[in-house]
Amino acid sequence: MLFGVTTMTFFSQPILKALEIIKESGFDYAEIWADHAWDEDKGASAEELKAALERLDLRSTVHCPIFDIKIASPNRGIRAESLRQTFNAVDLARDLGSRLFVLHPGSKFSVLDDPQTHWRFQVDSLAKILAYAKAQGVLAAVENMDSDKEVVSVKYWADLNRLFKDLGSSEKWVTLDITHLRDTEQVLTFIEQAGPNIAHVHLSDGTLQKMHLPIGAGDLDLPRIAAALGAQGYAGVWSLECFIAENNLERIRAELDSAKALFQVR
Repeated sequence: MLFGVTTMTFFSQPILKALEIIKESGFDYAEIWADHAWDEDKGASAEELKAALERLDLRSTVHCPIFDIKIASPNRGIRAESLRQTFNAVDLARDLGSRLFVLHPGSKFSVLDDPQTHWRFQVDSLAKILAYAKAQGVLAAVENMDSDKEVVSVKYWADLNRLFKDLGSSEKWVTLDITHLRDTEQVLTFIEQAGPNIAHVHLSDGTLQKMHLPIGAGDLDLPRIAAALGAQGYAGVWSLECFIAENNLERIRAELDSAKALFQVR
C-alpha cells in the first residue's frame, strides 16, 4: 500500500522544506503541486526538486497548476496560456520521473455559457494535453471535479466516459477525488463504473458543506470506500489532500496513521 500527500498541504512552507516534512512524516510519495513548485518565493527548479526527492528517497506524482488556469476558457488567449502552463507541468512530471500527472478538466466561465461551445473547448484542450503527455511518456489521469458546482462539466464517471469517447481515446485514466463526490453512495457508484480506469486516488473526508477534511472529520464512509477500491484491485497511491493547521507534524503523522488504519496497514 502506497501513501502520499500533496505539497498543497504545506503551501506556507518552501517546497523543499515541505518535502522534508513529508519524508519525516513517513509518506512514500509527494504530490508536487505545480503552483507550489513555481511559486516566486517558495518554489524550486526541477533539478532541485529531483535532487531532493532522490536524497529523501521519496517518489512523486505531479498535480497540474490551478491558479487562474482555465483550459476551457471562452477567451482564446487565456485558453492558450493555460495550455502552455499545463504543458510545462507535464514537463515537470517527465523531468522528475513521476508516477503520473493529475489533470483537471476545465470549467465554464458562467452557468450561462453555451454548453456545446464549452464542451468543444474542453475536448480540444484535453486532446492537446493528453497527446502532449503521451509524447513525453507521462501518464495523465483526469480528475473528477466538484459535484456541487454548476459551472463544472466533468463530475461523474458518465462525464469522464463521454469525454474519453469524444476524445477517441481507448485509454481512460482517471484520478478519483473522493470528497469531490460529497456522498458515499456516489463514490461507490463511481468506483463500480470506473473500475480499473482509476489510476490515482485523492483521499480526504467531507460533508455536504465542506471538502478536504481530515479522515474522520466528515460524513464519508471511508472504510467502505477503501474496501470497494480494494475489491477493484486498485494498487495506486492513496494521496492525502486535506488541510492541517500550522503543518503540525503530530497531526500529519496521525492523518497518515488514520489512512493506514483504513487498510489495516502497519
